[in-house]
Amino acid sequence: MIIGYEISGYDNGSYMTGSSDKLFDLPFLPKCEKCGYRTDYRYTNKDFKLKRKTLDFSSTYDGVTIVSLKFKEFCNRNGYKNLVFVDLPKSPNFFQFYVENNFLSYTARLKEKLCDKCKQYESVIGPSLQVDSFSEPLEDGFYQSDLWFASGNEKSPVMIISPITKEKLTNDKLKNLCLDKIETKNCR
Repeated sequence: MIIGYEISGYDNGSYMTGSSDKLFDLPFLPKCEKCGYRTDYRYTNKDFKLKRKTLDFSSTYDGVTIVSLKFKEFCNRNGYKNLVFVDLPKSPNFFQFYVENNFLSYTARLKEKLCDKCKQYESVIGPSLQVDSFSEPLEDGFYQSDLWFASGNEKSPVMIISPITKEKLTNDKLKNLCLDKIETKNCR
């Protein structure tokens, strides 16, 4: 049974806040005094300029999802309520995008170097959804992992869509979506 699809985008050649190890000098970017990593992974750099503007769904090198106006209009037409689109003043018709709440429980194969100040790990590796706990496919909509994966300043959640949402996206001919099937052999 197909539970849903992990959705991601190709890299767009851009950074929102900096590399894994070095942040841009951005006003008001929250970061830990001890480890130096950002503590707000949804911070929006108002001076952000998207380099590749041909993708409907893409990712910055530091793990921020960027979507086109076409993608936003698709989500609005379908009435998805748990999505956030943040205007990017220097990249018109593109938006920083994330799912609000709607968590699925994930596990990590490895968590490294817990900072005792900000309580975040330097690296969270090996996302895994416990698929055998599902008895039916996800309902139409967008979901996210409860853990954020990657290293340093590049952490982001895994985004997941239902099979119905995938079908709608495919029918709407949105470009450059990377979709990985999530399935279980469970036949309750």
